[in-house]
Amino acid sequence: MFTLLALSAFFVGVINSATGVGGVLLIPALMFFGGLGTHEAMATALFSFFFFGLVSAFIYHRYGSFDWKVTLPVLAGSFISSYGGASVGSQATAAQLDIILALIIILSSLYSMFSPKGAHLADRLTGRGSAFLLFGIGLFTGFFCGLTGAGGGIISVPTMLMFGYAALPTIATSQVLGAVVSLSGSASTIANGFVVFSLAWWVTICQLLGVLVGVRIAHVVPVPKLKKAVIRVCLFIGLLIAARAFL
Repeated sequence: MFTLLALSAFFVGVINSATGVGGVLLIPALMFFGGLGTHEAMATALFSFFFFGLVSAFIYHRYGSFDWKVTLPVLAGSFISSYGGASVGSQATAAQLDIILALIIILSSLYSMFSPKGAHLADRLTGRGSAFLLFGIGLFTGFFCGLTGAGGGIISVPTMLMFGYAALPTIATSQVLGAVVSLSGSASTIANGFVVFSLAWWVTICQLLGVLVGVRIAHVVPVPKLKKAVIRVCLFIGLLIAARAFL
């Protein structure tokens, strides 16, 4: 089981740094292979995303993939809301969190599979209007990521793409977003004693090894091909968590 957890964390590091989505898969891995309950798995995953996000964001910055006018408002919104989300999550039952997490994964996956084409709001907004929209995306993402321990990209990537922001800066934003959400949200989960540090450090190291592979993939392989595979995996995991919540 320990080996499967290490391999899962490495896989999460690869796909999360390559596509901006996939970090949420660490939560069921910690449940199934690490033997953690829902609260502990979400809190431990959230804590690990701080170090993952910093390293991945640094590498993306070296590639020149950030558009900081896009990234900074999202970070500001998420930092404000993620602590509140984590505090609310600590009071919820495991079944409630499982259902919320499953819905987030399933709806995000379905949107990414069947997203509509056409004019995008981001193309029609001024600089200030775009900043307000991105700040709102950050508030929404931060709250629900703090609530469930999900990586920021599972919400921010499909949402930002829906409004018409470019794919590579959107993926880059999701990397540093994970660190910001973790910093704010973990302040609450650590205080509540939910983070299992013995597993947190191990899965963090395995994720960081995956980053070295994933960032390279993101700049070589067409992102849409990667996303299709990840979306299908996320959808399957979401359905599995939903089934677990009702059994």
